[in-house]
Amino acid sequence: MFRRQAPNLPSPQVACVIGAGISGSSTARALAEQGWQVTVIDSGHFGAASLPLGLISPHTSKDDGALSRLSRIGMERMHVAMRTYLIEGVDWSLSGVMTYPRTGPVSDKNTTWHPDAAWIKPSALTRALLDHPNIKVVRDKVVDALKLESNTKSWQVLSSGACLLHAEHVVLAAGPGCIDLCSGVMRQYANVATPPFDAIRGQVSWGLMAQTPNAALPPNPINGRGSFVPHVPTPEGAAWFLGSTYDRTHPHEGVTEEDHTFNLSRLGELFPDTAKALEPVFSKNVRGWVGVRCTLHDRLPLVGSVADAPAGLWINSAMGSRGLTLGLLCSEILVAQMTGYPSPVDDHLVRAISSLRFAEKARAKMQRK
Repeated sequence: MFRRQAPNLPSPQVACVIGAGISGSSTARALAEQGWQVTVIDSGHFGAASLPLGLISPHTSKDDGALSRLSRIGMERMHVAMRTYLIEGVDWSLSGVMTYPRTGPVSDKNTTWHPDAAWIKPSALTRALLDHPNIKVVRDKVVDALKLESNTKSWQVLSSGACLLHAEHVVLAAGPGCIDLCSGVMRQYANVATPPFDAIRGQVSWGLMAQTPNAALPPNPINGRGSFVPHVPTPEGAAWFLGSTYDRTHPHEGVTEEDHTFNLSRLGELFPDTAKALEPVFSKNVRGWVGVRCTLHDRLPLVGSVADAPAGLWINSAMGSRGLTLGLLCSEILVAQMTGYPSPVDDHLVRAISSLRFAEKARAKMQRK
């Protein structure tokens, strides 16, 4: 799905991708299919790769801004990937989604049906993308520092002071894990501030449908005040998934009863009968999953070379709650920059998500003073 006609470039190179979520695994796959040797390192903590279920759906806006346009193209890429790598009805389903307003009353005017939306099991896709002979995966290792070797111009990837490997190129695709790594590089090599990242915790609640066989459920997945997806096949039987929260205060806290209650209350705002039917599950044995998103205040990803850092350091992050919709496309945009291929989107969209945009704004602000 990532192959294009090769430009006249030097021989394939060695890359390290930090993070094995959708962004990291699709970046690694795109590079591997160009002949690069890629090592993917993943900490295994708070990563979206372990998310039990997610939704891909378009972002809509009155001005049809960059995020809306990127989400439409991103959905096209995800549809191709799902059909290429996954089993329909098991790993994903073209379920559609009914989107409701985030707050306030509900009416026909502010409710939208998206027929191209789908639910997906992200871990199934990341496993498939990483299954390539040019990709090596190292799990349960926390990368806490990067250091450029002056003589070889290659990057040392460090964990607790030990060098895990050397690579000509390093891609930061670890979601919130990018924050400290980016800050460390900025302190060493750059004269600009770290982009204004924000780490936001999200909790998903879920249970088996057999626990509430007579519950009145929405006929299709819903989104807006969290999401609710019923009738999802799992090894234990059909399940429903509800969530997720959006917590800036406690980004690294585990599953909490408070957030289970919050998820149920938001469902009750739209479907009170469904929420009431699920109350017994929440009072006894509801299950949960927690992950941490990485976002920026403009809600756009950060894609490209790390601002003012030495050559070979790249970032593909800050997709917030839209990593499933945007991740594959952003990986393709990044790999086009790394390899010299034509960009899959126009220059305006590339600039909108440019990893240099905050540094450029900061320098412009300083010049005006």
